[in-house]
Amino acid sequence: MMAGSASDQRTEAPSSSGGPLPVWLRGSSGVTVGVVCVALAAIVARLVLLGARPAHFDEARVAYWALYALEDGHYAYRHIVHGPFIQHVDRWLFGLFGASDFTMRLPVALVGGLLPLSALLFRDRLRNEETVALALFLAFNPVLLYYSRFMRSDVLVAAFMFTALGMLIRLLDRRKVRYLYGAAFFLALGIASKENAVLYVLTWMGAGALVLDRALDRPGSDRTGVQRLVGWGTTARKRGDGILGASPERKRRVLGYAGHVVAALLLFGLVWLFMFAPRGDGLEGLKSFPDTSKSTVGLWEAFGDPGKWPALFDATYSQFHSEFFAWGDKTDALTFGDYQERLSDALFDGLIGTSGALVLLAVAGFIRERYTAADGRTLVFFLCYAGVASLVGYPLGLSIGGGWKWNNIHILVPLAIPAAVGLGVFYRWGRDAFGEDDPIDVALTSLILLLVVTSVAWSGVTHVYTNPQHKSNDIVQFAQPHDDLDPMLETLEEASDSEGLDAIVYSETGNWTEIGHHSLLNNHGIDNHWNVRPACTDLGVFLPAHWHFQQAGVNATCDYQPEVFKQRIQRESVPVVVTKVRDDTVPREWLRERFTLVGNFSMRYTERADPTLQVWSRVGKN
Repeated sequence: MMAGSASDQRTEAPSSSGGPLPVWLRGSSGVTVGVVCVALAAIVARLVLLGARPAHFDEARVAYWALYALEDGHYAYRHIVHGPFIQHVDRWLFGLFGASDFTMRLPVALVGGLLPLSALLFRDRLRNEETVALALFLAFNPVLLYYSRFMRSDVLVAAFMFTALGMLIRLLDRRKVRYLYGAAFFLALGIASKENAVLYVLTWMGAGALVLDRALDRPGSDRTGVQRLVGWGTTARKRGDGILGASPERKRRVLGYAGHVVAALLLFGLVWLFMFAPRGDGLEGLKSFPDTSKSTVGLWEAFGDPGKWPALFDATYSQFHSEFFAWGDKTDALTFGDYQERLSDALFDGLIGTSGALVLLAVAGFIRERYTAADGRTLVFFLCYAGVASLVGYPLGLSIGGGWKWNNIHILVPLAIPAAVGLGVFYRWGRDAFGEDDPIDVALTSLILLLVVTSVAWSGVTHVYTNPQHKSNDIVQFAQPHDDLDPMLETLEEASDSEGLDAIVYSETGNWTEIGHHSLLNNHGIDNHWNVRPACTDLGVFLPAHWHFQQAGVNATCDYQPEVFKQRIQRESVPVVVTKVRDDTVPREWLRERFTLVGNFSMRYTERADPTLQVWSRVGKN
């Protein structure tokens, strides 16, 4: 079991004696300064060129609905878009700074950059150098760095749930109620970020069971596991009897703790309600054809009329219950062969290929605590078990191709603690060798540390900065466009300044079955169920262009009849036309006489579902 008091932690986190530490690592204040410096560097690494990569399919979908909520005032939680946290924060940022790829990614970048600060919550159970090493892994692991620069909620849920765990451990160590409130707050934010927050709790429970089993199974001890359980039960019963017969002051203290638990639960509930409550007309406000007979209540409307709070809570809970637990229903039937392939991809292409240093050091840290330490630290075992369980479990829940690329976040974050312990082993080895003037061991340690630093740096630079959108990058998921979409956005923004119709989207109406031949229009031009703009475009095919159309504020419509299409262009002097490359019905020669081809833009990097767009502009043509 995890130690319960600060004094117990002298066993959990051995001192760093055995040689001099750098000045900035000496004492708790030095560690804090070191971790803060790491976090500042992590933020800078995430903000540099944050808006340079074109929006991914998933980024564009969530950003579209966040901007929709800002402009139309309607929001309702839907699991397909994941948790409400990022949508609300982005909506506020869009209102303050405008909608862009940079601003939509900014919340994730900041949360990911601040994640290294969570290392301080574990410092009672880690050595000084291990605490700083943990911050470094959370700051510069290539997968965490890449997806901290990506508007997706995986880094958010990982950061919030890891911080909540740190708060709970800190509560055990320091017995200060502020950590109880912190845990409740960050748990609520985790739930509001993405549905797999529940998997974190289940993983913790499983890891806790394994830790408990280890505590009960102590070969060579004169007490069996059953005797240990009986002893714990007797102690707990005596404490309970002691409370009942305690002094009034102690009873008040116990009641005070109970009051704090209730208050923490209330805090959790308030954050949950604020995040998940509908805004405006809620779900009906997101539809192209809302049911006007349904009564709706939004959060701010309820604030103005307290009598509507019961209806607001009922609407929020009903939507949450129907959507949150439906997230896991998307997984297709999975064969054992499919699972093997997913697990292999996640382990070798994902973890070893991009984060080999962290994984190998995590193994070293576990071996050190399990087989060479006199009394291995519970925290290291707990997080190692959680990381391995995530590695085994997440491939079962993938609903889209390449989802393991961002799901590896949930494996790497818990493994960062045993990895920090492993790195600390080599650091102390070199430090002691330096103090003993042992040049061979100093050279070996320096080489190992140099390999760790260079492998992380090389992987980070090549995966995050120099090659952030091409299919050759092991971290890139297939729905990432590899073209620069800025010319398309600039053309749309220029068109939005004109009067009347800004753009027409044209696509064929044939029922294509060949891979890659998909109509840009939804059901041959019939409006979407959801209020997508342009309303006649297919949400699953046209993204991320929807996001750029919404950014630019373009007034656009669609057509699928070539002659009518040409007549409308001439009649209404439409400044921008969007067509599809592999569509033989497009009157290209006719368009070339009247428009300039801005460029061809691929929405995906694979041939599967790759409806390359052609954007035509009237600028420069009579």
